[in-house]
Amino acid sequence: MGGADFGRNNLDCLRLFLASIVFLFHIYALTDRPAFAWSDKFLSAHFAVKAFFVISGLLIYRSYSMSSSARSYFEKRVRRIYPAYFTVIVVAALALCPLSSLPLARFFGFGFWKYLCANLLFLNFLAPSLPGVFTSNHMPAVNGALWTLKIEVAFYLLVPFLYYLCGRFGAKKVMATTFFLSCLWKFGFALLASLGNAPTMLTLDSTRNIYSQLDVQLPGQLVYFIAGILIMLYFDTLKLHFRGIAGITVCLFILDHWLTRGALDVFWISGFVFIFGFWHYFGNFSKYGDFSYGVYIVHFPILQTLIALGIAASNPTLFVLISLILVGTTAVLMWYMVERRFLRSSSHYRQGNLKAPA
Repeated sequence: MGGADFGRNNLDCLRLFLASIVFLFHIYALTDRPAFAWSDKFLSAHFAVKAFFVISGLLIYRSYSMSSSARSYFEKRVRRIYPAYFTVIVVAALALCPLSSLPLARFFGFGFWKYLCANLLFLNFLAPSLPGVFTSNHMPAVNGALWTLKIEVAFYLLVPFLYYLCGRFGAKKVMATTFFLSCLWKFGFALLASLGNAPTMLTLDSTRNIYSQLDVQLPGQLVYFIAGILIMLYFDTLKLHFRGIAGITVCLFILDHWLTRGALDVFWISGFVFIFGFWHYFGNFSKYGDFSYGVYIVHFPILQTLIALGIAASNPTLFVLISLILVGTTAVLMWYMVERRFLRSSSHYRQGNLKAPA
């Protein structure tokens, strides 16, 4: 296993797997119906999102280190995420008009433009819903899965700064300090949230106090991004110890599940990403395209629409089947009609025979 090659990885396949977990998890979260309780019991969107952040740290830091300039790096990042993001925001805003309970003039009022502007700027929390749309659903948000994108964009902006600091003060000091400060934020707000008398007036979600929401925002999620960077920086050493890392990962997962209740998740999630991503090469999955981003950003409004049409309530099996078909088809169309067209000609997705994922 010591001959493992960073470029021969399964990260595209893993991202599709994680995006599918989030999609299937939301089937129950959005319907709140016992028929779909299996998705809440066996799947964890929290795990999938955190694993996404680990993969992002691994690939995005590598992308910056291999870019000819900061401008080239930022151009690649914009090309990769914004065309599809822009498309799903605008198309949903217009296509969901017929589902609004409000007349046309009121739908295209201030609330519509607030939704469009806030979401196009990744500020989804400022306007999660469209006027009169999905008001009878269990949750009225149009695309609740997009909350992670603002964190992802913040990671992109942070990478050049981290790279500079690593070059000046050393990667070990910078990564250790950043990791510690992120943990301090994450566990500090988690502790405050557990006290029970935390304020709720500053939060848009009345079921969660302000501290529990700050717990999962950028500084707290940075631990997973840093873990991915460390995998990249020490890959040549880590690849010599696949079996040992696999054993430690399993032990940490069991310990965290039964005793520490999530306090150690950054370690076993990072181990999972490393083992799944690099131990055995599954083949050049990228030659088919990268459908994971499409699945992630389109599934929420599709599920919400089917719920609003009453399909989830009338026929749960048909609801799941139609959801699978629509999300899969839309993700593929999004890739070929939008995402792929905006990538550079040098992208490994445009040149299917290349191996490097960055």
